[in-house]
Amino acid sequence: MPLLQEKLSPPAVPTTVIARERLNDRFALTERVRLLVVQAPPGYGKSTLLAERLPPLEQPATWLRLDARDDDPERFAAYFHAALAQLCQRLALSLTLPPSNGLHAAMEAWLAALPREAPPGRLVLDDFHHLRHPQILEALRHWLDHQPPWLTLTLASRTRPALGLAGLRLRGELEEIGPAELAFEHEEAQTLCAEQLSYPPTRVSLERALRRTEGWPLALAWLIERTTTRAAFDSLLERLDGAHPDFAAWFDELLEGSLAEADRRLLLQLGVLERFSPTLVARLLEGERLSQRLETLEQGGLFLTRVDPHSQWFRFHPLFAGYLRHRRHELSLTTQRELHQRASTAWLRLGNPALALAQIIEAEAPEALAELLEQEGPTLLANGHFALLARGLAALGDTRLVDSPRLTLLHGWASHAQYHFDRTRQAIDWIEAQLEAPEWNELGAEFATLRAQLAINEGDAERAAPLAELALTLPPRYLASTPLTAAAILAEARFVQGELAESLERTRKVEHEAARLGDEQRRLWALCHQSETLVAQGRLQAAYDVQERAMAYVERSGLERLPVAEFLYRIRSQLLWEWQRLDESEQAALKGIEVLDTQGERWTLQCHVSLAKVALSRGDKAQCADYVRRLRTILVQGDYHIDWQANAHATLLVWWQANGDLDAVARWLQEAPPGDPARASNHFAQCNLRNHARALTLLGRFDEAEALLMALERQTERLGLATDANRNRLCLAALAWQRERHDEALGHLRQALALATRTALAGSFLRLGRALPEMLVPLLKDNGLDPLARSHAERLLELARRQREFGRAVRLLLDDSVIEDIVARPDVPELIRTSPLTRREWQILGLIHAGLSNEQIADQLSVAPTTVKTHIRSLYQKQHIRRREEAIALAGELLSRIQGE
Repeated sequence: MPLLQEKLSPPAVPTTVIARERLNDRFALTERVRLLVVQAPPGYGKSTLLAERLPPLEQPATWLRLDARDDDPERFAAYFHAALAQLCQRLALSLTLPPSNGLHAAMEAWLAALPREAPPGRLVLDDFHHLRHPQILEALRHWLDHQPPWLTLTLASRTRPALGLAGLRLRGELEEIGPAELAFEHEEAQTLCAEQLSYPPTRVSLERALRRTEGWPLALAWLIERTTTRAAFDSLLERLDGAHPDFAAWFDELLEGSLAEADRRLLLQLGVLERFSPTLVARLLEGERLSQRLETLEQGGLFLTRVDPHSQWFRFHPLFAGYLRHRRHELSLTTQRELHQRASTAWLRLGNPALALAQIIEAEAPEALAELLEQEGPTLLANGHFALLARGLAALGDTRLVDSPRLTLLHGWASHAQYHFDRTRQAIDWIEAQLEAPEWNELGAEFATLRAQLAINEGDAERAAPLAELALTLPPRYLASTPLTAAAILAEARFVQGELAESLERTRKVEHEAARLGDEQRRLWALCHQSETLVAQGRLQAAYDVQERAMAYVERSGLERLPVAEFLYRIRSQLLWEWQRLDESEQAALKGIEVLDTQGERWTLQCHVSLAKVALSRGDKAQCADYVRRLRTILVQGDYHIDWQANAHATLLVWWQANGDLDAVARWLQEAPPGDPARASNHFAQCNLRNHARALTLLGRFDEAEALLMALERQTERLGLATDANRNRLCLAALAWQRERHDEALGHLRQALALATRTALAGSFLRLGRALPEMLVPLLKDNGLDPLARSHAERLLELARRQREFGRAVRLLLDDSVIEDIVARPDVPELIRTSPLTRREWQILGLIHAGLSNEQIADQLSVAPTTVKTHIRSLYQKQHIRRREEAIALAGELLSRIQGE
């Protein structure tokens, strides 16, 4: 039988392949491991992984690339013999393998011919899922039982090979690489984008893509190949779903050739469920051998995975789940509704009201939906299922809600949690119109608490406090958490009024009571609010310590997915930015966005503000521009609390200042939220008016800005708002410096540094930009600073210089015309012309000159550190460079010529 040599060679490695060094330890050639199985659904890069990894690891291997025709014992034997002979030749084994004479006999003869000891090697069987013939599988099981220890059989398969894996696994003779290991991690996806896109997506967009695809390489490649800009990537990401025509057609083809009609129908029925177990499936569906069929689907590589490796619960990959929802219309509407109703009942019995609610919404059964909402509403609120509650309430409609005090109350809290304050006001209007009715009056404590919460969000602490106090005098009838919520609102009202000490004491009591009652949401909120109060008092280290307690509590209690966890990550990011721990600040903001990813982007405003601040601090204007674009889009989506607005506006003003966009500053000032210095008793009122002062300063209206800042200072002194006092002094210093009143500016900066010995602010100082080092240099020359203030000033000067150099290097070397100008000069070293650097190598050379580490360069260019090392190695080879100092010297020489320095 003639053999195709193409089937006996590895597949070509794509030019855009990403090296997967992190999986190297899975490829150890040991005598103990008989079998390596790389098993995953299509599109996970199984063959590519083996073809790319084995050569760098210097592991001799021969290949047999299988297809459907090879599921024939005689044909398989011929190809297996050829691959095995090829491996023996590569390992320089002087032996002759007898030809095939029946598969079982041939296997026995080949095993007998192989030596007991030899150099280690691999025999790779690619696309193993094509093999189903019982004789072939039995022969390979026999082969594995007697395989010599130097040989490792290596399989790439969509399905789980029927080769007795359980026994091999228990004996430690099996190495497995599955979808979880093959899925792209952030660093790998970042490198892929950087290599293929001129404008890689932002960190937020890339992490969202990884969550939605769960790192499935095929889906990520689809995204990247169809986009050229960041905006296009974001737009396509929003449309990424299993119902997209590209994916729907692909999944159709996949199922058409691999599933019987009965199993395809079972898949569509399972698609109704978010997750399921054999027990749950048996309760919901009718049919024979359901457990066995479910197990067959799992083994079949159809994007079905276990929720936990050690459990009996399963779920579909999110894109495949979307495809199944898309194809659900093939089931009758009656069948769909019955399935959803059964599923809802089953989830209630299993103690999961959230999944029960999701199912009953789909069942379109209004009475059952209303009953479930009234019964389980308190539990759903306590566990942060606000978006789900809002969906259920919207499905009932306003006419049904307005007749039920309990449903109206749930509507008020769910809409408030999603910042739909107009809908919360609507619920309160319904309440106030019917409060005299006995069934409505019975919920007096709950209604007073809801009204107090809306008042505090509208910034009206004077109205919120008496309502919260009223709620504390009434017994709760529906929401057992009402007294604790009212106590928390009262604590927050005292904070808004500037009574920081009382607010802190009340918040600590809320924390202790929440711990006693087991109210996890309120306990975490109390820790976060304590941290905010301590920041306002200028006690940033104490605030950080409370955050550490909160982080430990979140990890211990598994609260990472509750919306309130975003509060923690957000304030942590803000504090870490102030200390210029930028990587940690960015990670915290990204974590906050991840928590709220399914709730809607409007929730992520504060975290996007943090990311924009980090990008500005790094001098990364391209990333910052994208974050600013996104946060401006988010700002128009909701009626946000003044705290959120002021924080976002502060960053926008810095961005406009950096770009010299005074027209935008003037437009903002005309439309800015109003404020009264006499009522600036908290950090957000102070921030809002400080924004006014910054805008006035930028527009040259110095007297107005100074009067406003001095009025704010009187409030900070009266109320002990130490952090705001520090920031106000910095604004006064910037104002005086711009007016060329240098002595006055230095006086303000000296006071700011004295305050910073307590607050440890750094980010707020660096917002002064170029003026900061210009002021710090003369200030450090006199002896008026105490040792702590001097030390802080020296650190700020170093941070400011590093920031400036970094920005200059990036601006220079990202410009292609500048690079061409350098190369064209007659005095440029000959090596530059004979061994030209790539655009990426020019960028890296400039960043090395700016003093950045490999990790910082990787972060700036949005690539993996390993990619940076590869480029540096190429750069060094081209220019005969041996050490980093030589690269810095070369870059300095080239840059000095183009800059005329």
